[in-house]
Amino acid sequence: MKMPPRITTVTRQQIADEMNIGKLWYHGNLDEPDFLTRLFDLKGLRSNDPRYDNAYEDIRKHMVLNADWPNDWIYTDPRINLLYCGDELYLKFLSLTINPAIRTNSGDVAKLLEIYNRHLHQHGYEIIQTSEISGRPIFTGRQKLIGQASLALKTVEIRKYLNTDYVSAKISTMTEAVYKDTDLAIGTAKELLETTCKSILKQKGVAINKDWTLPQLLNNTTSALDFKPKEADNPNTAEKAIRQILGGISTIVHGVAELRNGYGTGHGKDANFKGLEVKYAKLCVSVVSEIVILFLATQGETTELVETVADDLPF
Repeated sequence: MKMPPRITTVTRQQIADEMNIGKLWYHGNLDEPDFLTRLFDLKGLRSNDPRYDNAYEDIRKHMVLNADWPNDWIYTDPRINLLYCGDELYLKFLSLTINPAIRTNSGDVAKLLEIYNRHLHQHGYEIIQTSEISGRPIFTGRQKLIGQASLALKTVEIRKYLNTDYVSAKISTMTEAVYKDTDLAIGTAKELLETTCKSILKQKGVAINKDWTLPQLLNNTTSALDFKPKEADNPNTAEKAIRQILGGISTIVHGVAELRNGYGTGHGKDANFKGLEVKYAKLCVSVVSEIVILFLATQGETTELVETVADDLPF
């Protein structure tokens, strides 16, 4: 049975009212039909005006040429139905209103984001940044879970250096699986770390031994990178301390490898297998994300991608 929307009509109306009061028109820099066609097949929907063949022409006539419909028509028009539609579609609508292709004023984006999250909080949803394009944020609506926003920000940082469809898919799989499929999250985290290390080593011209374990791959990547602080009073002493920390990271990564062996994807499990609790998968994904960000930021430029597959490295 289809579940009713969790975001109530009262909340949706309150958001719409605040947008109208602030003159924060949902369609941003676009005409209304051009905005809505990104969410709906307007030319496949009927027209309420007998003079036109479809909803696109109908809406254009009444909201662009004549402007004789009320501003909140989209909430009650049964073709759009934003007051009563499912949560997923409504969240897509909100996220699109602050997409950089729609709205370029960063102040207005911040105002809308504050309005949305203040009202969505009570229903367990939020709008968070999940990516960026040309230096501008891309937002997505999703269920609000502890730590999820932090993971999303880390994925944005990683995409600044390794932004390809392959890596984006890995990051999305890893972060979304933390709360749903912990063994998949751990296995994908290992693959992302392996991809990052191999990509950096390739760009550095370092030969990769196919027999290296993940910790060995990490150690060779650490050796290839320059961790000496450029502005510290005593850069040599600082570098020594940093490399001691990185040695501890190597131990952590070995633990990740062991988790992946026992609880990650890529190895056969029996029918009664039970995965780790969410908190451990989140720890693994968080640590790997921080290591990846550190390595990519130290490399300091967009890294040439080396695609990897599960079980590429022995443990």
